[in-house]
Amino acid sequence: MKDKRAQARRAQKVRQPVGVWLKPTLAALTLICSAAGLVLMMDWMQDAGHWPVHTVRVEGQLLNLDREALQQEIMPLAANGFFNIDVGVIQQRVQQMPWIDQVWVRRVWPDQLTVTVLEQKPVARWGDTGFLNARAEFFAPERPVELAALPQLQGPEGHEERVLQMYQRLLAMVDPLQLDIDTLHLDARRTWQVQLSNGLKIQMGRNDPEQRIARFVRVYPAILATGNGQVIAVDLRYSNGFTVRRQPTDEATRSTG
Repeated sequence: MKDKRAQARRAQKVRQPVGVWLKPTLAALTLICSAAGLVLMMDWMQDAGHWPVHTVRVEGQLLNLDREALQQEIMPLAANGFFNIDVGVIQQRVQQMPWIDQVWVRRVWPDQLTVTVLEQKPVARWGDTGFLNARAEFFAPERPVELAALPQLQGPEGHEERVLQMYQRLLAMVDPLQLDIDTLHLDARRTWQVQLSNGLKIQMGRNDPEQRIARFVRVYPAILATGNGQVIAVDLRYSNGFTVRRQPTDEATRSTG
Protein backbone atom coordinates (compact mmCIF):
# COMPACT_ATOMS: atom_id res chain seq x y z
CA MET A 1 0.00 0.00 0.00
CA LYS A 2 2.78 2.38 0.91
CA ASP A 3 4.59 1.43 -2.30
CA LYS A 4 1.52 2.38 -4.39
CA ARG A 5 1.24 5.77 -2.67
CA ALA A 6 4.92 6.44 -3.21
CA GLN A 7 4.61 5.54 -6.91
CA ALA A 8 1.63 7.90 -7.27
CA ARG A 9 3.58 10.77 -5.70
CA ARG A 10 6.51 10.12 -7.98
CA ALA A 11 4.21 10.10 -11.03
CA GLN A 12 2.62 13.39 -9.91
CA LYS A 13 6.06 14.97 -9.56
CA VAL A 14 6.92 13.82 -13.10
CA ARG A 15 3.68 15.27 -14.60
CA GLN A 16 3.80 18.60 -12.72
CA PRO A 17 6.55 20.24 -14.79
CA VAL A 18 4.49 19.70 -17.97
CA GLY A 19 1.60 21.77 -16.51
CA VAL A 20 3.98 24.46 -15.34
CA TRP A 21 5.29 25.32 -18.83
CA LEU A 22 2.28 24.28 -20.90
CA LYS A 23 -0.21 26.88 -19.61
CA PRO A 24 2.08 29.92 -20.10
CA THR A 25 2.99 28.62 -23.53
CA LEU A 26 -0.66 28.33 -24.54
CA ALA A 27 -1.33 31.80 -23.16
CA ALA A 28 1.58 33.24 -25.15
CA LEU A 29 0.44 31.51 -28.33
CA THR A 30 -3.09 32.82 -27.81
CA LEU A 31 -1.75 36.35 -27.34
CA ILE A 32 0.40 36.11 -30.45
CA CYS A 33 -2.49 34.79 -32.53
CA SER A 34 -4.77 37.52 -31.21
CA ALA A 35 -2.23 40.22 -32.03
CA ALA A 36 -1.70 38.80 -35.51
CA GLY A 37 -5.46 38.64 -36.03
CA LEU A 38 -5.83 42.23 -34.82
CA VAL A 39 -3.15 43.41 -37.25
CA LEU A 40 -4.86 41.60 -40.11
CA MET A 41 -8.22 43.05 -39.09
CA MET A 42 -6.78 46.57 -38.92
CA ASP A 43 -5.24 46.18 -42.37
CA TRP A 44 -8.57 44.94 -43.68
CA MET A 45 -10.50 47.80 -42.06
CA GLN A 46 -8.09 50.41 -43.44
CA ASP A 47 -8.54 49.15 -46.97
CA ALA A 48 -10.80 51.76 -48.60
CA GLY A 49 -11.97 49.13 -51.08
CA HIS A 50 -13.58 47.09 -48.30
CA TRP A 51 -15.18 50.04 -46.48
CA PRO A 52 -15.97 52.82 -49.00
CA VAL A 53 -18.07 55.84 -48.10
CA HIS A 54 -21.03 55.80 -50.43
CA THR A 55 -23.00 58.78 -49.12
CA VAL A 56 -22.12 62.28 -47.94
CA ARG A 57 -25.15 63.85 -46.31
CA VAL A 58 -25.22 67.64 -45.79
CA GLU A 59 -27.69 68.80 -43.16
CA GLY A 60 -28.75 72.32 -42.18
CA GLN A 61 -30.82 75.18 -43.55
CA LEU A 62 -28.95 76.54 -46.57
CA LEU A 63 -29.90 79.84 -48.20
CA ASN A 64 -26.70 80.86 -49.98
CA LEU A 65 -24.98 77.48 -50.28
CA ASP A 66 -25.66 74.83 -52.92
CA ARG A 67 -26.21 71.56 -51.03
CA GLU A 68 -25.30 69.32 -53.97
CA ALA A 69 -22.17 71.32 -54.81
CA LEU A 70 -21.10 71.14 -51.16
CA GLN A 71 -21.56 67.36 -51.17
CA GLN A 72 -19.37 67.09 -54.26
CA GLU A 73 -16.62 69.13 -52.58
CA ILE A 74 -16.68 67.00 -49.44
CA MET A 75 -16.83 63.58 -51.13
CA PRO A 76 -13.09 63.44 -52.08
CA LEU A 77 -12.20 64.07 -48.43
CA ALA A 78 -13.77 60.69 -47.57
CA ALA A 79 -12.04 58.74 -50.34
CA ASN A 80 -9.81 56.77 -47.94
CA GLY A 81 -12.68 54.72 -46.54
CA PHE A 82 -15.02 54.74 -43.58
CA PHE A 83 -12.46 53.86 -40.88
CA ASN A 84 -9.79 56.21 -42.26
CA ILE A 85 -11.94 59.34 -42.21
CA ASP A 86 -10.22 62.10 -40.26
CA VAL A 87 -13.23 63.97 -38.91
CA GLY A 88 -11.10 66.83 -37.60
CA VAL A 89 -9.41 67.46 -40.95
CA ILE A 90 -12.72 67.41 -42.82
CA GLN A 91 -14.28 69.78 -40.30
CA GLN A 92 -11.37 72.18 -40.67
CA ARG A 93 -11.51 72.09 -44.48
CA VAL A 94 -15.26 72.66 -44.62
CA GLN A 95 -14.99 75.46 -42.03
CA GLN A 96 -12.79 77.40 -44.47
CA MET A 97 -15.36 77.32 -47.29
CA PRO A 98 -17.34 80.49 -48.10
CA TRP A 99 -20.60 81.02 -46.22
CA ILE A 100 -19.71 78.37 -43.59
CA ASP A 101 -20.05 79.61 -40.01
CA GLN A 102 -19.89 76.35 -38.03
CA VAL A 103 -19.72 72.69 -39.04
CA TRP A 104 -20.01 69.31 -37.32
CA VAL A 105 -18.83 66.06 -38.96
CA ARG A 106 -19.65 62.49 -37.92
CA ARG A 107 -19.48 58.99 -39.36
CA VAL A 108 -22.69 56.98 -39.65
CA TRP A 109 -22.34 53.20 -39.89
CA PRO A 110 -21.65 51.58 -42.27
CA ASP A 111 -20.91 53.87 -45.23
CA GLN A 112 -22.14 57.41 -44.60
CA LEU A 113 -20.57 60.74 -43.65
CA THR A 114 -22.92 63.34 -42.18
CA VAL A 115 -21.91 67.00 -42.26
CA THR A 116 -24.13 69.46 -40.36
CA VAL A 117 -23.63 73.04 -41.50
CA LEU A 118 -24.57 76.35 -39.91
CA GLU A 119 -24.54 79.02 -42.60
CA GLN A 120 -23.17 82.50 -42.09
CA LYS A 121 -25.79 85.15 -41.30
CA PRO A 122 -24.54 88.52 -42.52
CA VAL A 123 -25.64 91.58 -40.56
CA ALA A 124 -23.75 94.17 -42.61
CA ARG A 125 -21.70 94.62 -45.74
CA TRP A 126 -18.00 95.31 -45.29
CA GLY A 127 -16.03 96.91 -48.08
CA ASP A 128 -16.89 96.11 -51.67
CA THR A 129 -17.59 92.37 -51.60
CA GLY A 130 -17.39 91.18 -47.99
CA PHE A 131 -19.79 90.82 -45.07
CA LEU A 132 -19.73 90.82 -41.28
CA ASN A 133 -21.63 88.38 -39.10
CA ALA A 134 -23.03 89.21 -35.66
CA ARG A 135 -19.61 88.56 -34.07
CA ALA A 136 -18.02 91.15 -36.41
CA GLU A 137 -16.17 88.36 -38.24
CA PHE A 138 -15.39 89.09 -41.87
CA PHE A 139 -16.20 86.64 -44.66
CA ALA A 140 -16.23 87.02 -48.42
CA PRO A 141 -18.13 84.77 -50.83
CA GLU A 142 -16.38 83.63 -54.01
CA ARG A 143 -19.02 85.38 -56.15
CA PRO A 144 -20.75 88.73 -55.52
CA VAL A 145 -24.06 88.36 -53.70
CA GLU A 146 -26.92 90.85 -53.60
CA LEU A 147 -28.61 90.99 -50.20
CA ALA A 148 -31.23 93.62 -49.51
CA ALA A 149 -31.55 95.75 -46.37
CA LEU A 150 -27.97 95.42 -45.14
CA PRO A 151 -26.04 98.50 -44.03
CA GLN A 152 -22.75 99.30 -45.73
CA LEU A 153 -19.88 99.52 -43.22
CA GLN A 154 -16.28 100.37 -43.94
CA GLY A 155 -13.12 100.94 -41.99
CA PRO A 156 -9.44 100.03 -41.69
CA GLU A 157 -8.56 96.36 -41.42
CA GLY A 158 -8.86 95.14 -37.84
CA HIS A 159 -11.58 97.67 -36.92
CA GLU A 160 -14.55 95.54 -37.92
CA GLU A 161 -15.83 95.07 -34.37
CA ARG A 162 -15.42 98.75 -33.52
CA VAL A 163 -17.36 99.89 -36.60
CA LEU A 164 -20.14 97.34 -36.10
CA GLN A 165 -20.60 98.32 -32.46
CA MET A 166 -20.70 102.01 -33.39
CA TYR A 167 -23.30 101.26 -36.04
CA GLN A 168 -25.51 99.49 -33.51
CA ARG A 169 -25.27 102.35 -31.00
CA LEU A 170 -25.94 105.06 -33.59
CA LEU A 171 -28.86 103.10 -35.03
CA ALA A 172 -30.55 103.11 -31.64
CA MET A 173 -29.91 106.84 -31.29
CA VAL A 174 -31.56 107.81 -34.61
CA ASP A 175 -34.49 105.48 -34.10
CA PRO A 176 -36.69 108.26 -32.59
CA LEU A 177 -36.36 110.05 -35.96
CA GLN A 178 -37.78 106.95 -37.68
CA LEU A 179 -34.60 106.68 -39.73
CA ASP A 180 -32.11 103.89 -40.34
CA ILE A 181 -28.39 103.99 -41.12
CA ASP A 182 -27.46 103.10 -44.69
CA THR A 183 -23.69 103.58 -44.47
CA LEU A 184 -21.10 104.13 -41.75
CA HIS A 185 -17.49 104.88 -42.62
CA LEU A 186 -14.40 105.11 -40.43
CA ASP A 187 -11.56 106.51 -42.53
CA ALA A 188 -7.80 106.19 -42.14
CA ARG A 189 -7.69 109.33 -39.96
CA ARG A 190 -10.27 107.70 -37.65
CA THR A 191 -13.02 110.18 -38.48
CA TRP A 192 -16.61 109.03 -38.71
CA GLN A 193 -19.12 109.62 -41.51
CA VAL A 194 -22.68 108.33 -41.63
CA GLN A 195 -25.48 108.41 -44.17
CA LEU A 196 -29.07 107.95 -43.01
CA SER A 197 -31.82 106.14 -44.88
CA ASN A 198 -33.28 109.46 -46.15
CA GLY A 199 -29.98 110.28 -47.89
CA LEU A 200 -28.76 112.74 -45.24
CA LYS A 201 -24.96 112.66 -44.88
CA ILE A 202 -23.45 113.50 -41.50
CA GLN A 203 -19.82 114.31 -40.73
CA MET A 204 -19.15 113.38 -37.09
CA GLY A 205 -15.41 113.94 -36.91
CA ARG A 206 -12.99 112.04 -34.75
CA ASN A 207 -13.96 112.78 -31.16
CA ASP A 208 -17.18 112.00 -29.29
CA PRO A 209 -19.28 110.88 -32.29
CA GLU A 210 -22.11 109.64 -30.09
CA GLN A 211 -22.43 112.93 -28.23
CA ARG A 212 -22.51 114.81 -31.53
CA ILE A 213 -25.23 112.54 -32.93
CA ALA A 214 -27.25 112.95 -29.72
CA ARG A 215 -27.08 116.73 -30.14
CA PHE A 216 -28.13 116.41 -33.79
CA VAL A 217 -31.12 114.19 -32.92
CA ARG A 218 -32.37 116.78 -30.43
CA VAL A 219 -32.42 119.62 -32.95
CA TYR A 220 -33.25 117.74 -36.14
CA PRO A 221 -37.03 118.46 -35.98
CA ALA A 222 -36.24 122.18 -35.67
CA ILE A 223 -33.86 121.97 -38.66
CA LEU A 224 -36.63 120.47 -40.78
CA ALA A 225 -39.09 123.14 -39.69
CA THR A 226 -36.89 126.05 -40.74
CA GLY A 227 -35.03 127.01 -43.90
CA ASN A 228 -35.69 126.39 -47.56
CA GLY A 229 -34.97 123.10 -49.26
CA GLN A 230 -34.18 119.55 -48.28
CA VAL A 231 -31.42 118.94 -45.74
CA ILE A 232 -28.78 116.85 -47.53
CA ALA A 233 -25.69 117.19 -45.29
CA VAL A 234 -24.79 118.14 -41.74
CA ASP A 235 -21.32 118.79 -40.38
CA LEU A 236 -21.06 118.11 -36.62
CA ARG A 237 -17.31 118.66 -36.32
CA TYR A 238 -17.70 121.98 -34.50
CA SER A 239 -17.36 122.36 -30.75
CA ASN A 240 -20.40 124.56 -30.20
CA GLY A 241 -22.63 123.91 -33.19
CA PHE A 242 -22.89 122.48 -36.71
CA THR A 243 -23.48 123.49 -40.29
CA VAL A 244 -26.39 122.45 -42.50
CA ARG A 245 -26.39 122.08 -46.24
CA ARG A 246 -29.69 122.14 -48.11
CA GLN A 247 -30.82 121.23 -51.59
CA PRO A 248 -32.97 124.08 -52.97
CA THR A 249 -36.41 122.99 -54.11
CA ASP A 250 -37.38 125.79 -56.51
CA GLU A 251 -35.92 126.18 -60.00
CA ALA A 252 -35.00 129.84 -59.53
CA THR A 253 -32.85 129.11 -56.54
CA ARG A 254 -31.15 126.18 -58.25
CA SER A 255 -30.39 128.16 -61.40
CA THR A 256 -28.74 130.96 -59.45
CA GLY A 257 -26.85 128.62 -57.15
